[in-house]
Amino acid sequence: MTTKELLEKYYDIEMNNVFCYSATYLMDSPKKGYEREWREACESAGILKELIEECE
Repeated sequence: MTTKELLEKYYDIEMNNVFCYSATYLMDSPKKGYEREWREACESAGILKELIEECE
């Protein structure tokens, strides 16, 4: 497993969390009561995406 593959794996996990905590399929707003979790998952996914792009 490469570093990029590992980062992609964790990115997929965080994006799943974003989806689970989102109020809509567009993933543009959190479910009521899950605002903190949604925001943290979005931030983590963004950081992982940047790291993946650096690996290319």
